[in-house]
This record gives sequence, structure tokens and C-alpha cells, in this order.
Amino acid sequence: MYRLSLLDRGATAFVDETLYFTSVMTLQSLSAGDVHGAVKAIATARGRHGAALIQLPVAALQAIPSHFGIPASNLQSLLIPAVCNVLVTLVTLFFFFRICVEVCGDAWAALIGASVYAFLVNTNLYVRHMLPYDWALCIGIGAVWLVVTRPRAGRLPVWTGLLTGIMVTIYTGYYLFAGVLGVGFVLQAWWSGGWRQAARFAVIFAASAATVVAVMELIFRAGGLSYVGGLRAQSRDIAFVSADDGWMFLPAYLLQVERLSGVALLGGTVVYLWRAAWRVRRRALRPIDFLIVPAVAGWAWQSLSSAQLHAIPLYGRLLHPWMPFLAWALVDSMAAIERPRLRHVARAVVVTAGVVSWVLSARAYHRLSYPPDVLYALRIDTTRVSGDRKLCELCPGTSYASPGPLDRDTQYPYTDAGNNYILVNFCQALPQVPRPRIPAVINEPVTLIYDGPHWMTFQAYAFEGLAPPDRAAMREHDYRVRVFRRTSSN
Repeated sequence: MYRLSLLDRGATAFVDETLYFTSVMTLQSLSAGDVHGAVKAIATARGRHGAALIQLPVAALQAIPSHFGIPASNLQSLLIPAVCNVLVTLVTLFFFFRICVEVCGDAWAALIGASVYAFLVNTNLYVRHMLPYDWALCIGIGAVWLVVTRPRAGRLPVWTGLLTGIMVTIYTGYYLFAGVLGVGFVLQAWWSGGWRQAARFAVIFAASAATVVAVMELIFRAGGLSYVGGLRAQSRDIAFVSADDGWMFLPAYLLQVERLSGVALLGGTVVYLWRAAWRVRRRALRPIDFLIVPAVAGWAWQSLSSAQLHAIPLYGRLLHPWMPFLAWALVDSMAAIERPRLRHVARAVVVTAGVVSWVLSARAYHRLSYPPDVLYALRIDTTRVSGDRKLCELCPGTSYASPGPLDRDTQYPYTDAGNNYILVNFCQALPQVPRPRIPAVINEPVTLIYDGPHWMTFQAYAFEGLAPPDRAAMREHDYRVRVFRRTSSN
């Protein structure tokens, strides 16, 4: 119910959310028999090409209200993909819990760990947005679930390879996550069956993942394009924006965003790594080690690539795959406590930390103001608001377009009174843009009709591309979304 309560606002706040509509455009082209147009639509998804395909059924559901005049960009219509996001995260949570039970063997610790993971800010942050990160994570965790619950013979490397390949096509930013899964799966096969079984698993796994890429290439070729060529061009266009983060990005996120839950995750991971080091020395590895140790190595490489190589920009969404591993480490650390009294105390502390962190974050999260929602609620069509009446203290020169109307013919609920309003901070803070704050000045009689905290003042959002000084500025300055009505005309 908590996740459903998040769906009343936030859609289309991120610039990248517009890429969801490639699924809608693809479906429209396919329904018209235009294969070339469909492939061109998918090609515009910028590293989310698989998402454009896998979300076609969601776009088909949106075609129902569209038939009655409600465009797919309308906020009420966008509740359909948002509800699908909730369902996807619940499937991920099921996989997470079952993996906990299999690799830790403590149902109570697994239940507590699943609860903490379920209420993390990072776990819930993307539910209300039209972004593919939860879809990709669900596919990846599903592959882990197969490995820990199924025999390693037969078709397991085929299915896990296919799922991993699909995950990367949904969001190419998780390629390192795919590498971690592949390494972990192969190491598990080696530990349980020797080098021959590991080599067999590696070859079939890699071939299956490559098959997904080959299928995408064939689809693109049908439209006269190249999937691999497009990814290469995209990689050249990625701007590095995180030179000041590196090794401290994950700890800073856990402490500033997840708060007490982040402290619990860090503490549990430290305890796990200390115990894992002893198991490595004694050559007494456990199945969970083949999950968490490669994940830690993946995060270390990610940090090194950012801090020293300046090759990988860091965003909060890139931490999304590591959160389950941190939670598994916490669960394993709790399950390893032998003294009953100490074990009960540890569980109580973790539960308390999770509940307190969730209450604090949920309260702040529900108070946020997202410009598209405000525009829709106040019936303001930004095409009727002149540029000099769109003031931005975050990133001057940017502004939001109003969401789609409820009726594409009458444009309801929008009115033609747009230029009677002055919009302040209906914009998004962007990376690599200097933002010395210049307070908005209004030199005419106005009445304040709306005021709320800007959505990017929420710390989790500030980690989506902003450098540390800019994140600090978002935290320190009281950026507000404001709407004024003019009380006189020029």
C-alpha cells in the first residue's frame, strides 16, 4: 500500500522519463504497419532500447484511455505504467526474500532484511517515475534467484544468460551489474562442479547473453539501423560529471539518503566482509560469497573508474543494483550471530533503524512538489506563459512543458489564462551547470497561489547527476516551486 500511495505525483519530472514514450510511438507505428518507423522510435531510447520493447504491453494498456481522447502523456494515464512499476518491484522483493532464505538459512533474518530493503529510499525512488531501472533490476535479481534455487546443470546458464542480456538492453548503465552476475555465477559453478563445469557455464552464459544483443541488432537492421553502432555513439557522448565522488559516493548516499538504514547496511557489510575474509583463508566459501564478493569488487571498480580514471559518471540509479547485495550482507551478518540474546538485540536495532529512516524519508518524500503536477492541478498551459514569466533559480533557461490534457480535443483542464501567472523554479537542476543562486525577483503586483519544496531538494534526487557542491547547495538552499498570479496587467 505504501508504494501505491507514492503514485499520485512525480511522473515526468525527470527529463529522461520522456524516453518511456518511445514504447508508445513504437506501438503506434506497429499498429500502422510501419516497421521502419517502429525501429526508428526504439532507436531514440538512448540505452533503454529493451525497455521500449518490454514495456509495449504497458503502452498497449494506455491505448485504452487514448481511444477515449486521453493522451499517453496525461498524468492520469501515466498511472498505468506507475502501477506496473509497483508490481515489478514486488516481484523483485519476492526474489530478494527467497534468495535471503536460500543463502542465509535464517527466515527471521531474511524477513527483517527484506523489510529494511523494501523501505529503503533507493528501493522506492523510481516507482513513481517512467524510468526502466526497476524493470532491469527485477530481471537481474530474477537471474540470481534462478541460480540459487535451481540445479546448475541443464538450461540454467541459458536462462541466466538470456535474462542478463535482456537486463542490459533495458538499461545499458547496468552493464557492470551484468558482469558481476556473470562472474558470480561462473565462480559458483566452479566451486560446486570444478573448472569444466565452470567453463561450460561461462561459454553458454556468454553465448546466451550475446544472443540477446544479436536479436536487437537484427531488429535494428530491419529498420536500416545498427544497435551496436548506436551504443558506441552513445558511449562517446556521455559526459563525465562525478570527478569529486568516486570512493565516497556510495557511503555518502547511504548516510545522507538512507540515514540509519544506511548505517545498518554499512555495518552489516563490514561484518560480512570480515567474516568472508576468514572463509577465504580457510577455503570454506559459502554460496552467498559468490554473490556479495563480486558485487563489492564491481562497486570498487566503479569507484576507481570514477575517481582515478574519470571514465564512469556516478548517479544514484547506478547504486540501485548494489542495494540488494548490501541488504543480503546485513541479513547474513545477523544470521551469523550465535548468542540468542545478542541476535535478538541486533534484529531489534536493525528493525528500529529501518522504521525510523522510513518514517523520516516518507514524510519528506510526500511533501515534495513536482512542476508537472502543479501545472496540471492549477490548469496552467506553459505554452501560453511567456518566457520572461518562467523564472528559475536552479538552471536558468530551462522549463517544464505541461502534461498532456485529459481531453486532446478540448485541451481540458487547461485554460487560456497562462500569461496571468508567473512560474518560479519550474525547472530541473542539471549536471555540469554552475548554479550560483540568484533569487527570483518579481517587479509587479502578484498574489502567491502555490508554494512547495522543489522535488530536487530531496537528497536522493540530488544524487542523480549533481556534483557534491551542488548537492550541498540543494540541501542548504530552500528551493521552492512557486506560482504567482498577476494582480495587474502591463
